[in-house]
Amino acid sequence: MRQRIQISNLILIAVVTAGICFLMIGQSGTAQQLVDRLPGSRADIDAARFPSLQAAFDAVPEGGGIVRLPAGTFEIAEPLILSRGDVLLTGAGTATHIVNRNEEGKPAIILQHPAGNEVKKDDRLWRIMLSNLRVTGNEKSGHGILATQIQEVFLQGVTVSEHGGDGIQLDHCYEDPRVCDCLITYNKGIGLNLLGCHDIVVSSSQFEENQDALHCIDGFNLCMTGNCVDDHLGEGVVIENTYGSVLSGNMIEECNGTAVVLDRDCYGITISANVIAHELKGG
Repeated sequence: MRQRIQISNLILIAVVTAGICFLMIGQSGTAQQLVDRLPGSRADIDAARFPSLQAAFDAVPEGGGIVRLPAGTFEIAEPLILSRGDVLLTGAGTATHIVNRNEEGKPAIILQHPAGNEVKKDDRLWRIMLSNLRVTGNEKSGHGILATQIQEVFLQGVTVSEHGGDGIQLDHCYEDPRVCDCLITYNKGIGLNLLGCHDIVVSSSQFEENQDALHCIDGFNLCMTGNCVDDHLGEGVVIENTYGSVLSGNMIEECNGTAVVLDRDCYGITISANVIAHELKGG
């Protein structure tokens, strides 16, 4: 009897000891994970964990971060507003589809400082990137993407279609705007409208059946290369009051208007090695 009690006690001690060791190992592992986390890093913002896309945008801290949009179709009636700099907004390709149901001429996505056009020069937002998503609207909606005074704005792999206004409007995004690898189609206004921008890169994008493909107004140093511009209802590329630009290696075909329009005090513009064909009003 006494021997059985001793054996039971030994078993109990062994079980308790094993449990304590397990807890210590678990706590040690958790502590090690906390120690191993990169100092200064911020957690990604997973929009799927928020009640709305706007709530996810609003969760971006002052120092910026990454907002990851899940696959899905997301209907909106009011613009989504992103008002922080140093932000990457990225989706799951065209499986992330934002649909603007607004019929009062409002944009789908607005990138701007909370002060809007009244933002002071030193407070302007920098380095917002949109990538890997699709944004569509309707004939009564506004622009697809409107960026106001965002420096070094970058759009890559974005599909922007069927809006009542411009597909993309960059309004005085002065420093180094870039639009690459985008699909800009069937917008009632201008596919890409560049207003007062500087050191601009537009590359490897496709424009089809917008009113006009691209406008560059009151700008500097447009570099538009390697794009496909096809079947526009009006003009192809319109450059006004802009200095020191290159339009090269583009395919510009079947515009109802003119393929390339230079107007109002343009100078220092190089147009070279483009395919210009079947424009109803000429090249």
